[in-house]
Amino acid sequence: MRTEPFSISSEEEAWFALARLLDEDEELGPIEFDGWPVIALKFEGERYSASLPSGLMRQISDIQGAFNRCYARVAYDKDARGIRHAERDELELVFEVSEGSTELKADATGLLDRLGDAMKKPSTARTAALTLVVLALIVAGSAVASRLSADRAAVDSQKLQLLQRAIEVAPQLKDATPEFQKVYRDIVAAASDADRIAIGKQELQSDEISEVAGAQRISGRRIELQGQFRVDAVRRFKKHCLIDVLLPDGEKIRARIVFDRFPESSVSAVLMAVAKNTPINLTLTAMEHKDGYSSGRITAIGG
Repeated sequence: MRTEPFSISSEEEAWFALARLLDEDEELGPIEFDGWPVIALKFEGERYSASLPSGLMRQISDIQGAFNRCYARVAYDKDARGIRHAERDELELVFEVSEGSTELKADATGLLDRLGDAMKKPSTARTAALTLVVLALIVAGSAVASRLSADRAAVDSQKLQLLQRAIEVAPQLKDATPEFQKVYRDIVAAASDADRIAIGKQELQSDEISEVAGAQRISGRRIELQGQFRVDAVRRFKKHCLIDVLLPDGEKIRARIVFDRFPESSVSAVLMAVAKNTPINLTLTAMEHKDGYSSGRITAIGG
């Protein structure tokens, strides 16, 4: 049996190690992590330019709670209350926020190293290694379920089979996958008005985001409207203005116009339409709820 550690520094190496562990490859050696897994989240959209809505922040904090529960279950066969106070500081995730963007990263290698030290007499070294590798993949978001494109379906099906085989060997992992899937899906649902979300290497476009949000029973769906609309109630700010777009049925959508996304002449055309109470051709997106609209955004003016 090899005694030199097998260092994992990427998701690809983790899947490779998992396959070898399941095949009982005795030449793999003990598992260690080098700069991976990293919990990496990126949000793109009008509300996600170097800022995070409070509801999304609450959902992101649930990653910590999910890991604490999983740690206690695997290490002590208890709930999160079984974690010692001295351990909690070592388990705490610290997110770094990239300047000028809404991109968050937290190094999770310390959490897994701590778990490896705390695991109570695993039945075999292979079970311990399987547990750590699978948790690394789950924590990094590699097992997050979403609508997959056809060209990736076969690959992701193979990965799912590997996870299922690993859970048969280490049944204490059974609850970890759905728990983290729910956490990440709740994060996506909380940012349902984003244009694009990346969780690790997996990117979700607006239609996939809407699908996940709908599955999480979020009360709302993204819509796009195009046509001639009357506009009133302009409120100007430094970088944007808010307008009320009047719909044919009498409802209103409060929508944002971001100045640097349109030429000055287009913004002036909207202001002129307000002053003269004349319709203007607009394209806008919004979240439609049972009792109204939210997160309106103007995407095109005129044309």
